[in-house]
Order: sequence, then C-alpha cells, then structure tokens
Amino acid sequence: MKRVLVTETMHPCGLEILAGRDDIEVVHLEGDIRPETLLAHMPGVHAIAARSAELTADILNHANELEVISRHGVGCDLIDVEYVSGRGIPVAIASGANSLSVAEHTMALMMALAKELPAQDKMAKSGNWHKRNEFRVRDFQGAKILIVGFGRIGRLIAPMCKAFGMDVVVADIKLDRELADQMGVRAVEDFRPELPTADFLTLHVPLYPETHHLISTDEFDAIKRGAIILNCARGGIVDDDALIKALDSGQIDGAGIDVLSVEPPDSNHPIFRHDDVLITPHNGAASVSSAIAMSRMTAENILDCFDGKLRDDCTFNLELLKAS
Repeated sequence: MKRVLVTETMHPCGLEILAGRDDIEVVHLEGDIRPETLLAHMPGVHAIAARSAELTADILNHANELEVISRHGVGCDLIDVEYVSGRGIPVAIASGANSLSVAEHTMALMMALAKELPAQDKMAKSGNWHKRNEFRVRDFQGAKILIVGFGRIGRLIAPMCKAFGMDVVVADIKLDRELADQMGVRAVEDFRPELPTADFLTLHVPLYPETHHLISTDEFDAIKRGAIILNCARGGIVDDDALIKALDSGQIDGAGIDVLSVEPPDSNHPIFRHDDVLITPHNGAASVSSAIAMSRMTAENILDCFDGKLRDDCTFNLELLKAS
C-alpha cells in the first residue's frame, strides 16, 4: 500500500483519480501546512501532492520512503529540489496544465493597463464623464512587446500579441529559433539590448538564483520611458524596491503584478499606493479548466511515478537526477 500525502485543497477530480486505485491510501491535510504538521506526517509517506507547502530538507529528511513529490503547478521554489535530487527522488510538475490560463491572465492585465480600464471605470461610475479625454490610452498595433522566457507560456503569448499587430521580440537563453521563425517573431538570447525600445515587458521565467532580481535598477533605468511591465511568473524575478522607484519616477507607466516577493504582502506595502498598478493574488492559473487540469496531472504524475512511467517533460529535476 502506497501512502499519498495531499497537503492542500485541489479539485476533486485529482483525489478521485488517487482514490480509484486500491493500492493507495490518501492522507489529506486540507491546508494545514505548518512545518510541525508536515513533519508529523512525513514518516511512511511515498508521495506528496503539494501546492504552497514549503518542503525543506529538514522536513523531507523524515520521509524515508518518499518516491515522488508532485507539484500542483510548475514552480518549485518552495521545495528543496537539490536535496531530493540527491536522494534520487523526482519532482513532478503539472507541465502545461495552467499555461493557457496564465497567458490569458497576462494579456488581460496588459489590456487593462494599456486602456486604463480601472481608472476609466472609476471615472464613469463617479459621474466625471467630462474628464474622459484626459486618459492616455494606447493601442497595441505597432507597439513592441519583449517577452522574456520563450517556454510554455511565452510561446502562447507571442502569437496572441502578434494577432494584435504588435512587434514581438522573444528572449531566452535556450532559444527555439525555428519556432520563433515559424511564428514570425524576432528571437534574441539577451533581452537587455531590447529594453530601450520596449513598450511592454512581460516575464515568463522560473525563479532560480540566476533569475532572482533579473529586473532591477539597471533594467528599469534602461527600459523605454513610459513602458508597462507584467509579471505573472515569480515575485523574486523583479526587485520590488527598484519597481517602486521606477513607478515613483514615472520611468514606467504601470505594472501588472500577479506575484510578489512576499505573499501575501504587508497591507502597508508601498506598491498599494500606486493607481497605475494592477495586482492579482497569485491566481493567474486559477481558472476552472486550469484547476481541473492541474489536479488531474498532479495525481496522474504520482501514479505514473509509482508505475515507472513518469514523463520527462513533467520531471522538473530531470537533469539533476541524470547527473546524480
């Protein structure tokens, strides 16, 4: 009998998949992810299905029978991946399950900011229609968007922007130039030389030590004045202090933020004083279809690992496992 620890709420379809196997026992914490609770449930666990639980080496060290950690999502910055890789344990991700939702969420933030929809809504509801010509709305046709990260989500956003007639530039250190050519977009490895002419900057890279504060003071100083930045990836990719300074100075016109370095942020966080910032609570992947797909894949990845057929594209630490 395999014991699967489900740390938080997930769509019932995933739990049903696990319950459908008579060789599996499901233990559901239902959101109690305090370190002491996690620690108490580690002995005898063969798999962990995790969303926001922080799985440190100290906690995982007590899971002597652990075979797989399955993320309800794709980011693994709350898991000590290096530690589990050293033990030969795969970290599975719901590869592609939430990509479309995040891509559409990014586009929604970009549209709302470019058209100043929140401010226009507030103005209209307050009866100040005489101020309607004071807005500085912008069109997408001919505007340049720089997409940093040409992976699952970046590859969905590029054709969406292309359909609006935007000048699309994609940047990645591991470029698929053939795909970029097929899409009719320009591809570069280094995004920084593109900043001075970018009207929009959107980020779609994972959070690694090398991407921490990828966008900081130098990048904000270099970007075209009046640009709009979008971050639906991970909070630590953008230096929050540098972002605030760029907003205060008018260097950037606005920001669409689904993620912050500390979540939830303090109620006095300086970003809240900016009307030119749209913030969503790290739920860019929270559509109904995405929730179902992530739950299903979280469960299926566990079963696939038990059955010896976990897909490479769903194995976050594949290269580390090969090297160990």
